[in-house]
Amino acid sequence: MAAHLAGCSPEDIASLAASKFRCVSLDKVKKKDMRGREPDARLLSLTQKAKLGEVDAFISHSWDDEPESKWKSLRAWRNDFKRKTGREPLVWIDKYCVDQKDIHSALSLLPVYITGCQEHVVLYGRTYLNRLWCVVELAVFARTLEIRRQSFKVLASDISKVDICRGVESFDCRGAKCWNVHDTSRLLRGLEAHMGGLEAVNQSVRRMLLCDESFCSVSGA
Repeated sequence: MAAHLAGCSPEDIASLAASKFRCVSLDKVKKKDMRGREPDARLLSLTQKAKLGEVDAFISHSWDDEPESKWKSLRAWRNDFKRKTGREPLVWIDKYCVDQKDIHSALSLLPVYITGCQEHVVLYGRTYLNRLWCVVELAVFARTLEIRRQSFKVLASDISKVDICRGVESFDCRGAKCWNVHDTSRLLRGLEAHMGGLEAVNQSVRRMLLCDESFCSVSGA
């Protein structure tokens, strides 16, 4: 999938991803910086080079979802991680780890970055499944599970499991969009060609999001 998005060979993609993969310690991620989608090049300086497979979590979210709810979910996951490990988690999160000077390349490498993290954490909100990049992330993660085991967590603070189920049961990836129409067409072609077809993607997403073991409702984190 990454090779399709970048338009180069799998070997070149693997080498490029290894050289550009970065992470950020979650104590450096601030609420004010996560409120808006506007790029902020200075945030990249807070990150560090990382090795594929050694980052604790890939944080997946929709920029259209309510910032306060997402922050509450992220903080709850961080607190749980620190309670279990006694340290700050290292995460990949787009606002910090995407090089704003080379956004196209960075986004094309997302499938490799997902496999380079030990856990996939979804900050679920009401627009999550409307964003095609979020769907691509879920589809890639589902395919990764066929190769090696990774943890998966869905956190939601402003939407119930019942409401999530209603939305997931009627989900169709063909209804998800990117801000750029060209990107929408490109991603759907990639899912069709490299993820077993669009209906297979729909089934994977439904199966993952309907799994009770992965869901965590966040209250007063």
